[in-house]
Amino acid sequence: MNFRQFAFNNVFRNKRTYAAYFLSSAFSVMIFFIYSVIAFHPEMQEGMVVNLASQAMKIAQWIVYVFSFFFILYSVSAFLKTRQHEFGVLMMQGMSHRQMNRLVFLENMIIGIASIVVGIVVGLVMAKVGLMVGGNMMDVQLSYYIAPKALTLTGGSFFILFIVISFLTQFMIGKSKVIQLLQGTNKPKPEPKASLLLSLLSAILLGGGYFLAATANAGTIGILMLPVIVMTIIGSYFLFTQLSVFIINLMKKNRNLFWRRTNLITISDLAYRMKDNARMFFMVCIVSTVAFCAVGSLASFGVLGKQTELSYPFQVSYLSKGDNKKANEHLNSIEVGLKNANAKYDKVTTLVLYQTSKQSESGISLLSASEYNKLAAVLHIDPVQLKGNDAMVLPHNFEYKKVLGTGKRDITLKESGIKLHSIGVAEGPVISQGMGSNWAVISDEAAEIIQGSSKKGIVTGYHLDNWEDAKGVGQNINEELKSWYEAHAEDREASSSFDFNSLADSLAMQNQMYSIMMFSALLVGAVFFIASGSFLYFRLYTDLEQDKERYKAIGKIGLKDKELSKIATTQLLLLFFIPIIVAIIHSVFAFMALQSLMDLSIAGQAFKVLGGFTVAQIVYFMAIRWRYMKHLREALH
Repeated sequence: MNFRQFAFNNVFRNKRTYAAYFLSSAFSVMIFFIYSVIAFHPEMQEGMVVNLASQAMKIAQWIVYVFSFFFILYSVSAFLKTRQHEFGVLMMQGMSHRQMNRLVFLENMIIGIASIVVGIVVGLVMAKVGLMVGGNMMDVQLSYYIAPKALTLTGGSFFILFIVISFLTQFMIGKSKVIQLLQGTNKPKPEPKASLLLSLLSAILLGGGYFLAATANAGTIGILMLPVIVMTIIGSYFLFTQLSVFIINLMKKNRNLFWRRTNLITISDLAYRMKDNARMFFMVCIVSTVAFCAVGSLASFGVLGKQTELSYPFQVSYLSKGDNKKANEHLNSIEVGLKNANAKYDKVTTLVLYQTSKQSESGISLLSASEYNKLAAVLHIDPVQLKGNDAMVLPHNFEYKKVLGTGKRDITLKESGIKLHSIGVAEGPVISQGMGSNWAVISDEAAEIIQGSSKKGIVTGYHLDNWEDAKGVGQNINEELKSWYEAHAEDREASSSFDFNSLADSLAMQNQMYSIMMFSALLVGAVFFIASGSFLYFRLYTDLEQDKERYKAIGKIGLKDKELSKIATTQLLLLFFIPIIVAIIHSVFAFMALQSLMDLSIAGQAFKVLGGFTVAQIVYFMAIRWRYMKHLREALH
């Protein structure tokens, strides 16, 4: 048997321990490969939206790559610690440190190359599903095609990653003495102790971070985000390393609790497990929180579709200004399109007056009270009654409502010199988003006075019961408008004589952008979540031999199989769910902060994401518990 065969046999002999590491690495390779297949697909290279999707895939794949580097590096270091006894035996047989480094290098490269091959092979099969699902989510038709660049990039990138990590392993082994290696993880452990000061610091940091997140608003969230993240990360670290041990030590002092049935064994062992696994719990907690927040935040943006819908009271709108000679042609085209789509609609034409605010030097779009009431009647909202120089500020989209405040302010019109006195905010919007900004409603008397000094526009709105019927209507007008803007891109003063928008087309574009980001986040979130599960698996199975000996010793003092099973299950539950529960609490407060940016509730979307991840963790726990208990029972009987 040569040295390479010896390295291969070592990997195969420890296949149970290496299983999660290998599968997680292969999964990362597969996801990276699927991202590459989509990013380099020929049909993803043209058009603004698909080009954005291609860029999103490339960003996501490198996020997976960087995360995979740290994940694999941590996994290797964890395995090396558990194999110290084995290394001590090999050194007693005459192996040098140089040979040991070479052995670990070869073992890691064997696993790495196997992960790359399996990840790409499975990726070739799953790419068809990825292209189909990703294409449907992004509203892009993607045929099955594997770009050679996707194969070479995936294989080359991960081969370099495993070489670098395999090289770094020699620094992890160090030059420990044989006696230290032989002791390995069996060295006597001191009684777990916690610092009261650091425990209090953890509680203060987490409590303060939660308070700031819960009380954040649209104006402060940008300022508070970084401090809250830093406070939560530091607080989480001390929660697992100090506060948890401090709480367990308090539980030990409660005799009624500590001496009850099997709690003596469970709580005593829990203190050591919390201390030993503190860093792993911290990593699982942070990684899971990132996964929950990334997917949950994007899922929450789904409510933006509803907000956009509320910003388009007229689902199809056309604005004609100045000397627009194509108005009748464009309106006729819209109505023919609506007729062909069998769309039922109410048509309203509105006169808009344009002036400039003397205070801000920005343009103002003005509606007379009668014009506003004509729109209000179609939209079933309350009319307004204005006299003299009274005016009301009008929100130009749904999100702008909360920015307006009371709307009570004075506005002096530059062209006409009239000073308007705003008495509040009118119910709106009544003109669809994109047809202007800085809207106000004025009395009919004021409108009559300023007409002569105002530029004029006519907005034609089509109110539909089923706005989906309007998809594609006015596409020729959109293309014409796009060509005009491209031709006048360098002229900042240029203003088109017409404008057009459609809720169906705007939402289709928005949903496509949202789906691109959601698809990217789901796969990245899956990698993060599976990695966090792998951390738990590593810790569990690296301690399995010690657990067998411990439970065998406990069984000898007369505990029944049912009681042993209860103790093991309780400890497994804590091991799997303590970091996940903390991550869920972190995420809930993150979503509370995010809610301050939304006008509609995101609770439903957040609950679905957190619920989905929790169900996945429960399924994973049940599978691992079954295997773990099977190994324990084999050792006890």
